[in-house]
Amino acid sequence: MSVVSADEICCELRDFLSVQVLGDGGSLQTDTPFADAGVDSFALMEAVLFVERRFGVAVPLERLTREHVRSVRTLGACVAELAAGPR
Repeated sequence: MSVVSADEICCELRDFLSVQVLGDGGSLQTDTPFADAGVDSFALMEAVLFVERRFGVAVPLERLTREHVRSVRTLGACVAELAAGPR
């Protein structure tokens, strides 16, 4: 898999959540906390499964911390880091 940027992941994740989960067609902002946007734990798992399938990156359970799943930006950065592989 080629290296994918955090911005690309965020864009696709935001679109997925806006259309498939929230049904608002695009009003979710990258830095809006998921809780404030109405993203519940079930929807969050849908988002994680989406990025895993779309970008071919497994997100280990230990990475699903408050720090990494606070917003589209934090989840996108987490996935981009995992996609880049070990440092």
